[in-house]
Amino acid sequence: MEKSTPKSLRDALAFIEAYIETSIPPVRMALSAAFGHVLAEDIVAPVPLPRFDNAAMDGFAVRSGDIRPDGTASLRIGQTITAGERIVHALHPGEAARIMTGALVPPGADRVVVQEATQVEGDAVHLRAQAGGKPHIRRVGEDVSMGDVLLKAGTRIGPGQLALLTALGLRSVLVVPRPKVALLSTGNELVASPGFLENGQIYDTNRPMLSRMLQAAGAEVTDLGIAGDDPEAILARLIEAASGHDLLISSGGASVGSADHLTQIVSRRGFLEFWKLDLRPGKPIGFGDIDDCPILLLPGSPFAAAVGCNLIGRAIIACLEGKAPGRNTWRLPVSRPVSRSSSGTQVLPGRLCHEPGHATAVEPLPYEGSASLRALAFADVMLVLSPEQGNIAAGELVDVLPV
Repeated sequence: MEKSTPKSLRDALAFIEAYIETSIPPVRMALSAAFGHVLAEDIVAPVPLPRFDNAAMDGFAVRSGDIRPDGTASLRIGQTITAGERIVHALHPGEAARIMTGALVPPGADRVVVQEATQVEGDAVHLRAQAGGKPHIRRVGEDVSMGDVLLKAGTRIGPGQLALLTALGLRSVLVVPRPKVALLSTGNELVASPGFLENGQIYDTNRPMLSRMLQAAGAEVTDLGIAGDDPEAILARLIEAASGHDLLISSGGASVGSADHLTQIVSRRGFLEFWKLDLRPGKPIGFGDIDDCPILLLPGSPFAAAVGCNLIGRAIIACLEGKAPGRNTWRLPVSRPVSRSSSGTQVLPGRLCHEPGHATAVEPLPYEGSASLRALAFADVMLVLSPEQGNIAAGELVDVLPV
């Protein structure tokens, strides 16, 4: 490592963005399998939406010219049109068509009078339409015009995006495959839950937590299990995983204790690009590569590991997907004062304060240290305090990051 090694969170993120020069090559994937992936192409509408004029309400399709100035009319019911019918007849003067929501509007009709404003007597319908009321017709292209650029490359396909792509009739899309991440825990004290605990042992909480965080960020996670504190066993697992993954992540063994081997292990087989950031909690976070596969070293303390994964792990995944590694933060006022205990970036657990319909502030939670599982369980956000911020007064804006 050189003297220019990143020490601040800002510099570390900039380093990672420059380090991961190319994203994972895109592939064309069936739309049915593309949920959660990032688009590698702009989506241009090949058809308009709606594709045809259709009724927005149940009621009667009519010609506005048949309605008197007071909004009344008595018309013959010429046909009934349900959603999905492909052949409808033109509407003639003095005629109405009973129509269901989503059904084709017959040629000649320019308005749908809602069912509640009608009365049927035999084959006739009496209207009491509101003068100048809504036409209740969804017109062709009202939502989407043919040729519209609807989704840009870099957009993750969520439920709403999937619905739109399906409506356009697309069978496949060009996407970035999910980054393959191998996740390893180290530490002789760790036992996989629900195994039997001997005196001095604890359950490995980091792997299940980090695995879910990485999956939520878009990664495909391989669980490498627990390697203990044996440097050779750790190295063997990481070398084996490096050839088939886009990113390695370890938790534990990244500090300065006699059993903390990760930094030496990385240096033996690759390069340790940076280690120890001005970040609390999370100082012993490191980044490098093993056999040309990037590796992120996270602390063993659960809250510190979560901070590192949220701030840096997500950024690496974004780079692998071809996206800029910007933090998904928003700014909210704190509900009470916060005393700073660090001059660098400081991260605290927090909970959103809600009023009906929206979050109005963030409440800093009691923080008992980087090993606190209680803080993780109660928090729904992290407060990210920048090095430039001193003590925070109640009402002052801070960056807030979802957990």
